[in-house]
Amino acid sequence: MGTVPRARSVSANANEGEKPRIVKEAIDPLQGKLLPQEWMMFTTGCVMAGILFPLTATTVASTVLWDALDRGFRGRPQDGVVMTAAKWVTEKTDFMGRPFMRNPKDGFVCHIVFLLGIVIPGLFLWSFLHTLENGFNPYYCFAYHVFRLGPYFMNFAYCYTMCHKEGHTQLGLFKGILAKPMSAVFNWWIGLFYGVMPSSFVYGHSINHHKYNNGPGDVVTTSDKPRDNFRNFMAYLPRWGLYSINVSTVIQFFKEGQYKTCFNMLLGNLYWATWFFAFYSQNPQFAIWYVLFPVGENVLLLACINWTWHAFLNAEDPEDEFVGSVTILDGPINVLQEDYHVVHHQYPGAHWSTHEQRYETHYKAGEYTNNGTKPATIFRDTHAFELFALIVLREYDELAKKFVDHSGTLSHDDKKAILQQRLRTCWWGPRRNLDIKLQGKELGNHDDGHVVTRKGVEDLQN
Repeated sequence: MGTVPRARSVSANANEGEKPRIVKEAIDPLQGKLLPQEWMMFTTGCVMAGILFPLTATTVASTVLWDALDRGFRGRPQDGVVMTAAKWVTEKTDFMGRPFMRNPKDGFVCHIVFLLGIVIPGLFLWSFLHTLENGFNPYYCFAYHVFRLGPYFMNFAYCYTMCHKEGHTQLGLFKGILAKPMSAVFNWWIGLFYGVMPSSFVYGHSINHHKYNNGPGDVVTTSDKPRDNFRNFMAYLPRWGLYSINVSTVIQFFKEGQYKTCFNMLLGNLYWATWFFAFYSQNPQFAIWYVLFPVGENVLLLACINWTWHAFLNAEDPEDEFVGSVTILDGPINVLQEDYHVVHHQYPGAHWSTHEQRYETHYKAGEYTNNGTKPATIFRDTHAFELFALIVLREYDELAKKFVDHSGTLSHDDKKAILQQRLRTCWWGPRRNLDIKLQGKELGNHDDGHVVTRKGVEDLQN
């Protein structure tokens, strides 16, 4: 189960017993001007987006259209025939996979492995052989990518969710005779078809991101620039790109003296490079469009997601996990409870089936409202990509409509003001606009992303 993490205390300037109020707007000390390095990152981000966005947007939009047609443009995503049938088959047959899983609630994972680890690679191999024999066919390539992503990009969502879950386990998801051969099946096999750089979730995400929690030491931190600015997101893209290919994380771990971790990450890069150049040597065009393109797809889509999950900061306590991580209730694409992102940061290795109960436990304890003084960042009936669009386009009215105020004391205008202030608060860097005394948590929690216990909810087991 790991060690019990330190309880997260509020910073010195967070006041107890204070009613929700409108705080002053967070002012950018640079008044929106970009520094030379930021101009370089912005320009690089524009080039990246100019290449990746048209291609990725086309395939993703096609999967959304697929889902909409499947449900006759009625209901919510995943309500169509394909996803309903898939859920029914999984529900009726997941008992077959339970004996192989460490947690019997993960019996469905065997179905995911079959689809993403056998069917998709089979189509990949067929496409490779077809390309060698007949040349590259862009229509086949496009169809492959749409099917690979799945209706409403759910195959993509499940791949990355399972890579995420697997990356936080120390023993793997499988047990018995499958424990060793399947211990890294998502990150080191299935992920190859979805642009996952092996070892990025296991080390870069689990150790770095969950150690520094969006603070200055987090290589994918969003907290040094206002998040309600599309230009700032473009400047953020290279940062996420360097993380995705394990460059910035290796540099960070080397600086920290974690040489074994550096070696393991470089081993993952070598593994991917071997995979890529094996196909490149046979047909460069195939390797670029079938192996390299998903990496770019990963960079663009996951950058949007991380920008959203950590878009908000409490100006009086930037380490406030209830404000700094987003929670989504009743979301249409809540894959394995990933929408409880606060819970995930509190218990990185906890089993997904306990997330809702953990949320309820902390909610009943008053922590999601700070006992009525500061509401957590919670939205209802939305998903990360919609929130991303609303954030960078500064659609504060829509954000306020979806914002959940558990304290019940905020007006619509109050919500808009609080959301704007949280989106424009900067923790560190040249745009830092808060003057508070932190209590050491910015140095990292030293739990490396595997802790699953916490005082008050030890009864919730894996």
